[in-house]
Amino acid sequence: MVWAFLLSLSFYPGLFGFLAWVSLVRPIIIISKLKGRTAFNAAYFFSFFFNLFTIYWVAMVTPPGMVAAVVIVSFYYTAILMLFNKLHSIKPIFGFIALPFLWTGLEYFRTLSEFAFPWSDLGYSQACFLYILQIVSVISVHGLTFLIVIVNVLLIQVFRKTPSPERKLTSVFISLSIVAGLTAYGWVVTPRFPVEGDIDVALIQGSVPLNVKWAKNNAEHSFKLYDSLIQASVDSTIKLYVWPETSAPSYLCNDFKSRKRVGGIVAKSNVPHLIGGLASSFVNKKLRYHNACYQFDSTGKIEQQYHKVKLVPFSEHVPYQDNLPFLEKSFLQKYLSFIDNYGVQWWSDFYPGDSPKLFKLNGNLYGVLICFECAFPEFVRDRILDGANFMVGITNDTWFGESVGIYMHSNIFITRAVENRCWMTRTANSGLTYIVDDYGRIRDELGLYEVAVLKGKVGLLDSYSIFTRIGDIFGQFSFLITLGIWGILIALWLKRKFIR
Repeated sequence: MVWAFLLSLSFYPGLFGFLAWVSLVRPIIIISKLKGRTAFNAAYFFSFFFNLFTIYWVAMVTPPGMVAAVVIVSFYYTAILMLFNKLHSIKPIFGFIALPFLWTGLEYFRTLSEFAFPWSDLGYSQACFLYILQIVSVISVHGLTFLIVIVNVLLIQVFRKTPSPERKLTSVFISLSIVAGLTAYGWVVTPRFPVEGDIDVALIQGSVPLNVKWAKNNAEHSFKLYDSLIQASVDSTIKLYVWPETSAPSYLCNDFKSRKRVGGIVAKSNVPHLIGGLASSFVNKKLRYHNACYQFDSTGKIEQQYHKVKLVPFSEHVPYQDNLPFLEKSFLQKYLSFIDNYGVQWWSDFYPGDSPKLFKLNGNLYGVLICFECAFPEFVRDRILDGANFMVGITNDTWFGESVGIYMHSNIFITRAVENRCWMTRTANSGLTYIVDDYGRIRDELGLYEVAVLKGKVGLLDSYSIFTRIGDIFGQFSFLITLGIWGILIALWLKRKFIR
């Protein structure tokens, strides 16, 4: 449990990121010595508490969703740790060589399907070390994870009895060389003199309390607040105002009164606005609800809208809800009376959008990431390849208070900017709101829970990074290696079974 906590601590802000390079050493040594059910129990125990310590804050949104996420994701880690255990029992070197591929392959696997929850990838722990983080523009966050696990594997050799003193010393030297090499690379590629951005934007942080925003018939409170902030910040140089996720707590697509109210606010500024809100549509003749955003033109009319594609499993929606309707909140409320009687925060029934979109702004294109969507490397990369000149993120992390969740989310966002060498803006209801450049440097920012408008400049995409050009090679290759190892072991098991 102690080592699970230390590994989770590497995601906290500050210098704790160094713990990721050493926190797997002891757990792997322990698991490598165990067999059968005992090894499984130890692997699941470590995985469960690592996930609990890293995503406990999900309970602030939905306790049942947090429990479901921790229990399910822990089985993922247990599976690859047991695979390592099996390979190690055949020959230790097999297990140690395979472990970086297995762990990285797992992280890539967690980006797939509607059960995807790629939140605590080890590479994100280095977001506070910008020189080290620069390597993700070449090998992606999963490539950085691969190197972190390699260092842990090398340091394991120091504590094993069989390696000679020379091999132990070599392991330490290689480990230090990897970290030093990453730091040196980052120092070389990071420009000494940051260039200024190209487009003036204004990011609005309203810090509206959740109980106020979602109170019945209280949307006008939010509209008045944003109206006053915008009027106080009107500037002829601003080309785009950005409101946070669900900052307009209404269905702007079909709520005429709210749409007219918001349109009036926009028209007074005479500048396009990107506004987070709600939406509904009929899918297969059934009314579905969406987490959405709208771009209003300078006259206050909706010109584009986007429905969030990547939804948080067991928080915003039930994965594959068309096939698992018995898990929808509306169904469960009929049979689980305690949901309403005790005010239990169950998961929502949002429905994913059908496709991503790019928004037009004065001859440029930008992509929008609503909250959780920034956690998918290939999803963001595809928006860049589609033609986005910069990316805009909107979120509402107020649900997480001042927990580590808001910092983990921010680290993921910054990593995407570095991976694609793309400027990005992040507008959060209560923070963290900032503009980050293509090297992960925050240019302008607002304080947590500050009520203000952040004015700044966002730069346009200069050229594709290596990662943007070639994709998540490390993640994909590691996943294929993992599948291959599983396939070989299953084939050998079947062979022994039929021979008998």
